[in-house]
Amino acid sequence: MMHANIIEVQKLDPARFMDLDLSGEEMRQGALRGICAGWARKAPFYVMNAGVPHAVAGRYQDVRDVFQDQDRFSATPQRAEGFERLDFFNGIVTVAQTDGAEHDRIRRALQPYFSPAFLATVDGAIRGIVDGMLDEVAAKGGPFDCMQDFAGGLVVRILLDGLLGLTPRQQSALVNMNRAFSLTVNLPPGAPRPPEYLAAEREASQVIGEMISERRTRPRDKDFVSALLAGQSQSGALSDAEIAANIFGICIAGQGTTSITSATMLMNLCKHREQFNQVISDPKLIPQTVEEALRYQGPGFFGFPRFAVRDCEVGGTPVLKGMPVLGSQQAAGWDPDVFPEPERFDIHRKPKNILTFGSGRHHCLGNRLARQVLCIVLEKVCLRFPNLRLQDPAFEPHYEGMFGEVKPSSIPMHTGL
Repeated sequence: MMHANIIEVQKLDPARFMDLDLSGEEMRQGALRGICAGWARKAPFYVMNAGVPHAVAGRYQDVRDVFQDQDRFSATPQRAEGFERLDFFNGIVTVAQTDGAEHDRIRRALQPYFSPAFLATVDGAIRGIVDGMLDEVAAKGGPFDCMQDFAGGLVVRILLDGLLGLTPRQQSALVNMNRAFSLTVNLPPGAPRPPEYLAAEREASQVIGEMISERRTRPRDKDFVSALLAGQSQSGALSDAEIAANIFGICIAGQGTTSITSATMLMNLCKHREQFNQVISDPKLIPQTVEEALRYQGPGFFGFPRFAVRDCEVGGTPVLKGMPVLGSQQAAGWDPDVFPEPERFDIHRKPKNILTFGSGRHHCLGNRLARQVLCIVLEKVCLRFPNLRLQDPAFEPHYEGMFGEVKPSSIPMHTGL
């Protein structure tokens, strides 16, 4: 493994450095309480993270450039000391962290199963799962925890149970793998993944292997794994290893994002009761409300990093070859040059081209599914719990999660029933 000194820190302007611990508690709790809003108004800057200089971009155009310009920035993780925590899948190669023709081939194979046509075939199943989960909330008799009793398990039920049909044991293994990511947040430079992480990874990989083997012998209807296996004779088809790797990425990374946003969407609507009442009265407002919810408070302040492929710049800030470059989708959503009064929640804003799901070649494959789930959740909640409220109107969540994630640990609510 290379050492982090492949980046010559002395070549960087010390005046552009900020004293921030990107993995620290202060960062996580403060990201949505002023830190990212500040980034949206300033040029990209440097921070030291695990002994490695990183560039951080927060202005909308800078973040978009980082995501879109593959001549300057690569999604493929560096193999160097200090970069371990940025290789989210520990060497497992997924579509999210590949580039060029290889990325395009994998994306073409996966894309049909995230298309509007395919998602229309599973809409009824998603609605049934959301209804069932809201039945469980209603049965609690009023008080409930939106994160623990509903949103936290939403994607597990929809993706792992409803769409993939995994057994409870298999679901548990993939949920455990998602939780294990938190063990790598403060991984020291050069340190191996902790034994608990490696055990969770082995178990998750075993479960995915079981699923592939089972689908090959007993394929299922409206099942994208069965379809991927059935198409393996076609040019550009994925190998078993590639199918397994991308199922790993979809199932693990996808658990948190939509769950977090469904919870924060409901929380922010409760904090803006007049707007919530408007949505309840006019369901046609649901799609634009979802877009504003995604802009206003997404699932985290960073997604997948990029790495400079050569000495270059972003937003006027020099970046050295090999440097990790972190584009903050959350900060970009608060750029006042793009979204006037960005820290104001407004369901009538109708924000365009938000960067919550990235941009360009690596635009999140699951963005349509996420939006579909969020729209269904909001529709169902408006119908069933029109008096939904926070137990404490002044409630502010405590956040947890893996690197760059801001997941509320708890959101106490009342159904109003």
